[in-house]
Formats: sequence, structure tokens, C-alpha cells
Amino acid sequence: MPGKAFEGIRVLDLTRILAGPYCSMLFADLGAEVIKIEPPEGEMIRDNPPRVEKGKGGPHDRSRSAYFLSLNRNKFGITLNLKHPKAVSLFKDLVRISDVVLENYAPGVMKRLGIGYEALKEINPRIIMCGISGFGQWGPYSDKIAFDIIAQATSGLMSVTGYPDTPPTRVGTSLGDINAAVHAAFAIMAALWHRQRTGEGQYVDVSMQEAMVSILEGAIARWTVGGELMGPIGSHNTNESPFAAYKCKDGYIIIATVGNEHWERFCRAIGKMEWYQDPKNATKGLRWARKWELAKEIEEVTTQYTVKEVGEMMDRERVANSPIFNIQQVVEDPHLKERGYFVEIDHPIIGRAKLAGFPFKLTKTPGQIEWTSPLVGEHNETILGRYLGISAGEVMKLKEEGVI
Repeated sequence: MPGKAFEGIRVLDLTRILAGPYCSMLFADLGAEVIKIEPPEGEMIRDNPPRVEKGKGGPHDRSRSAYFLSLNRNKFGITLNLKHPKAVSLFKDLVRISDVVLENYAPGVMKRLGIGYEALKEINPRIIMCGISGFGQWGPYSDKIAFDIIAQATSGLMSVTGYPDTPPTRVGTSLGDINAAVHAAFAIMAALWHRQRTGEGQYVDVSMQEAMVSILEGAIARWTVGGELMGPIGSHNTNESPFAAYKCKDGYIIIATVGNEHWERFCRAIGKMEWYQDPKNATKGLRWARKWELAKEIEEVTTQYTVKEVGEMMDRERVANSPIFNIQQVVEDPHLKERGYFVEIDHPIIGRAKLAGFPFKLTKTPGQIEWTSPLVGEHNETILGRYLGISAGEVMKLKEEGVI
């Protein structure tokens, strides 16, 4: 079996919903031992659709969500009622032997529970603690409740998404969460590397808002340096044209050109070399300034053909293009199939499930799916017994006391 990049790293995962679970999944898929810690009843996304038919869950009724499965594969699952002093003590015992604590509670909650970073680093100076929150651990907004759409709104992303004549538009996935998750994973890896060289842990503060602002491409500089306030421009690129979705007989096609060489190839492909000769299209700046008008001119041609036919025209001249896939087409895409992107896994309640796989290929330490998402408290005896020496009988007593 191939090696595992994060083998030997233990992560205590207190996170819920999306940003934190996605972050810890990246570590789990690459071999870290991720211990997901939930309240005794399980976390809230165990109720997210799709779920298997009601009743098929039996005693594991809250383990029927494929959404939960998609974010929590490869993780061990235990339950701790962190409002109970004994549960807090058990958590601290696990911190002594762990490398990373990941949480996405509102700022201040961990401290109120008695497990803030200052307390944990006294127990284990090498611990790395990462908190993912809407606006970071301090600042005027830090106490505000935040979800993905709040991050999209306060980062400026929604102000540049959609069309000029439509209401503010959220992008079609929870980018505010996922982007924060990926940045958090990178930051934790940086902290692990620092610890390897120095032996010291540290705190990692990840703001969903700041992570979103960081990927706004040129919008920030266009305002701070150029004095230009960007607004929504539909599917158009912020610098190039043609670079958008264009209507055909049977749908839309994406056509993307960068610079004059691509523009010439596009004009040749579409049979409009006079456009290339026209002075008003001489530079990419001029073309971008008239992107809406140019789109209408392009669609006078493309609407005479199908998406497939226009794609073939573009391919002949090496012009970047693609159809717009729906989710079924993505799952059935032959290219992704050949690359082995999607993975299938057997869940004891859900059954056979196809999941999104690993978005990168490592030749020596590839990501692997070794087991499914945990049932509620599935590994209480395993983890508490293996690391804390607690017997099965003691685990049962802790359950009766409301500790786990």
C-alpha cells in the first residue's frame, strides 16, 4: 500500500457543518488520524439531504446523511458533552497526545469551555490549534454570527457576481466555507513545519472573510490603485473578451481567449476575420470595453449552430471552449472516469455511495479512502480505550452519566 503523507499526525476535530469538516477531511484523506468529536446526539449536518429512506437507519437514524458521509470519511468518531467537566477532562487528556486541535465555534466559546489555546498549550506546548470563524478571533465583527453567504457578502464577492440588472447573487457552492477550509489546511501545514524545526506549537486564526478577500483576483488593486469599482459582469472575465458563456441553438458554450493571438484564432474559427482587422477590436482592452456588444455579435453567429458544432469550430483552431455540464454530466464525465476521480464506498446504513475523490494526484503518497464516515459515537470504546485506558464498562458508565 502506498505511503501516507500525514501518517503519525493526530487531529482532534471539534468542527461542525462544512468549513472545519472539509479541512479535517483533507488531512484524513492523506493519512492523518482524525478524531471527530461530536455532542452525544451527533452534529447538525447528520440531518442534511440526501438521506436514505426514513426508518432504514434503525438505531443509527442520525447516520443516514450522504452529505455528512461526503465530508467525514476516513475519520474516527467519538462523542463528548463538553459542558460536562468529565468530558472536558477527557478532551484535555487527548490533547496531551495530539498534534492539532481544529474548531469552528464562535470566538470565545473554547475559552468559556476551559479549552482555549492558552489552557491547551499548558497541557501540550507542541499543540497547534486552528480556529475557523467568520471574521477571525478579534476585531469589530468577531462576535457576529457568520455562515458562507455572510463571507461572500462581506468579502465583496457578491458585489461582483451575477449580472448588472439582477439582485446580489451567491455563487453556486459554499465557497466561503470551502475556501477558508483550504487556507486553514495550508496554515496548519505551515505550523506543523515550523514545529518540526523549532518544537513549538502555535495558534492559527482563520477568517472566512479574509480568506475570501484574498481570492478576489484584481478587484482590490483595481480599486486601491486604479480607482475602478468593479461590479457584476455575468460570466465575462475581468480582463479579456471574448471570455464568457455564449448562446447556441441548444444551450450555451464557454469560449475563452487570452490576448491577440487567441483572438485571431477565434476570428478564424468563427469565420469572421474582418473582426480581427477592425480597429475597434485591435487590443484586448478595446475588446473588453465593448464585451456586451461583442457578445451580441458573437451570438448572431453561434445561435446558428449547436454547442457541439461551435465547439468543433473552436477546437480546429485551438481556441479554449467547453460545454456547461450539469452535475449528472460531471459524475458521468469520461475524462474524470479515466482519471479515477470519483470513488465508491460502502456505508453500513446508506449503502453503496459514489463520492467526490481527491483533487490532486501524488505519486508517492496518494489520498486513500479506507473507511466510511463514523456512526454517532462509533469509536468511543476504541479511542478512549486505546489512548486513555478506559474500559468498555467505564465507557458505558460515562454514557449513562451524560459525559459522552
